Amino acid sequence: MGQDDAFGTSGKTVIRPNPGGAFNRDVQRQPSQPFPSQNPPADRTVISSAPAPAPFRRDPMRPSGDMGASRAPSDDWLTGGRQAPPSSLGLERPSLDQNRRSVEKIPLEVALGAKDGIEVPSANPITAAASPLLILLGRLRLMIVDMQARPLMSHVGREIEEFERKCLESGISREDARVGKYALCATADDIVQNLQGTDGHVWMQYSMLAQFFQTRTSGVGFFHELDKLRANPAVNYDLLELMHACLCLGFEGQFRGAHGGDAELQRIRRDVYQTLRRLRSRSDDDISPRWMGLQLSMKGLKNLIPNWVVAGLAGVTLVGVYFLLRFLVAADSEAVAATLVDLHPNSAIAIERAVFEPYVEKLVDENTGQLARIRATLKPEIDAGTVGVEPVGDQIVMRLNNLILFESGKAETKPEFGAVAARIAEMLEKEPGPIYVTGHTDNVKLKSSSRFASNHDLSVKRAESVEKELEPGISDKARFVVGGKGEDEPIAQNDSAEGRAQNRRVELMIPKEETLQQGGASAAVVPPAPPEDGADAVVE
Repeated sequence: MGQDDAFGTSGKTVIRPNPGGAFNRDVQRQPSQPFPSQNPPADRTVISSAPAPAPFRRDPMRPSGDMGASRAPSDDWLTGGRQAPPSSLGLERPSLDQNRRSVEKIPLEVALGAKDGIEVPSANPITAAASPLLILLGRLRLMIVDMQARPLMSHVGREIEEFERKCLESGISREDARVGKYALCATADDIVQNLQGTDGHVWMQYSMLAQFFQTRTSGVGFFHELDKLRANPAVNYDLLELMHACLCLGFEGQFRGAHGGDAELQRIRRDVYQTLRRLRSRSDDDISPRWMGLQLSMKGLKNLIPNWVVAGLAGVTLVGVYFLLRFLVAADSEAVAATLVDLHPNSAIAIERAVFEPYVEKLVDENTGQLARIRATLKPEIDAGTVGVEPVGDQIVMRLNNLILFESGKAETKPEFGAVAARIAEMLEKEPGPIYVTGHTDNVKLKSSSRFASNHDLSVKRAESVEKELEPGISDKARFVVGGKGEDEPIAQNDSAEGRAQNRRVELMIPKEETLQQGGASAAVVPPAPPEDGADAVVE
């Protein structure tokens, strides 16, 4: 037929898949052999990812003179089996040797023997028996292997038989061994039939399921067996673990190429994993139990900057600090030198000696003056023995006995103390200086039902009550200094009722007027020692 024939092959472009990017010479050199005793039809068209070369068929529409007698099976995948016409541009296509060198394939014998001598410890006897075949299938999916269907088929068949033998020897039931064998046959068929460069039509005709189970429905049967095992996962844990390993290796079955098949496979694989983890949880989350980190040292400045540069910078810094300090010290050196000179003047040093003046204590008649006025004011109470007025050092102390102040265990003053408090306040208003109000108690512990925490607390409250009675008659409320001593400063022994009665008192102290005249109240008057905890004195 001429060149204008629309149905001729001259105007067609045929694309033939060639996985790996290079022509497979072994397929051309090794013609297909019947296996085991059958020959595929000569005119059979096989569609697969890596088709085997079919016998050349002459185009009935073209004369035989157009075909070469000896045609090289190399780079005719773009021309549909015919030699392309010479290019008018004079460009040369890449040579066949360059395409062959682009991908180096691993010989099948190396891939099959890579697992020899490997021991895979496992608590699951079914997975341990299937580990050689699982390792092989994983290597076939990850490596670019020079695939040959017949040797691979024989090897996989022997591994499946070896798996069944190991299971029976380990005490696995025959039914469980059969289900595991079925899962391995289905996985091997599904993975190998979809590898690049295999004789797919040969494996499909003599698949593992066809040889051992006389069936070809691997995609449906696998998931049917999986559903039955998931009905009782505790009993079928070992088989579920094997089938989960098959799914992880790449078994897809009926979901291969189906719409949404990847998502459904992920769901099934996740459900099986969660079922296994519910039965036996992992001890930890480490992916590898024997992982070892690499000791990688980060490149620091010490690897980038030479040592002499660091030493030079340090020297320059020290010199700069030295001159800076020298400048700062020199700025004040003259002033310091002048100060030192003034410490030792050139003139003669005169020693001044103070003249000793002996201290002469001035005697004060107690019947006159401040003490007499106070005693005259409180004469009725002094005669009754409820109030005592005595000079103590630079202070005049007025001791008010509890007989006129409080009931036993109470801090509220008696009503009859009001008149006495008014006379004392009138007298204190005329006397200058601060007024110290200090409460004291005996050593008898308070009852647990008392509203006071301790004798010390009771003494402070009683001093505050006395201060409130005196406060209306004092114009300057800031003169009061209130505190409590509790049982710490007794004036009599606490071993008798009389002694304890004397110790229950409130003391009023004012400075002597002679002391105020000598240096002023603020300088000459020394107040009583503060309470031990430093928080009981109250200044009004």
